[in-house]
Amino acid sequence: MKFNILFSCVFLFFSMARFSAYTQHPYTNPLDIPPALSANFGELRSNHFHSGIDFKTQQTVNKSVAAIEDGYISRISVSPGEYGLALYIDHPSGHTSVYAHLNSFSSPIADFVKEKQYEQESYRVELYPEPGLLIVKKGQQIGLSGNTGSSGGPHLHFEVRDTQTQDPLDPLPFFSRAIPDTQKPDIRGIAFYPVEGKGVVNGSSNPLRMNILKNKSGIPLAPPQAINAWGRIGVAVKA
Repeated sequence: MKFNILFSCVFLFFSMARFSAYTQHPYTNPLDIPPALSANFGELRSNHFHSGIDFKTQQTVNKSVAAIEDGYISRISVSPGEYGLALYIDHPSGHTSVYAHLNSFSSPIADFVKEKQYEQESYRVELYPEPGLLIVKKGQQIGLSGNTGSSGGPHLHFEVRDTQTQDPLDPLPFFSRAIPDTQKPDIRGIAFYPVEGKGVVNGSSNPLRMNILKNKSGIPLAPPQAINAWGRIGVAVKA
């Protein structure tokens, strides 16, 4: 009898093929200050994984925010919570860049938003301008950084998405020259999660969590006992 085990890395690893495609589209820094991060891609939050990176803005607001590449504004979100003031730009590369927690939009974006807010008689709006209506160029100012929405302090939340699927992509490879990543992940634990009614681990439907033991050289050691899995299993790694 053939058993198929589906492993899903919940911290959002992507294929090497997709990673190599990232480097073909280097983008410009969205801020006019040296890039520094306060949060990374895939970090665990209370109810989700962080879908972007957070740029520090020197503990203040109103830093100039620029489009990372040519494109057009495809979505504008204004909300008292969540992303606050946010812009979405579709690029010819097939990517969408997201700029969240802004303090304000630049003209003519701000004028467009104000008009729609009056039309809808609402501060909160979700707008999807027609392609080509709000064109932006690489390096063009699109707004000012802020602390709006569900933000815990001044910063720029930035994302890169696949335009077609809206799946989040790790932004760091696009900025590998400006933001070098010199620290490799340190894997400290692994967990196996049977999908309810579709899988078991060591004869149980309960999750199995294990710490990763290492030798003196820091090389991970094999588990002390074999792990038997059947069916559909999720795999989580703590690093």
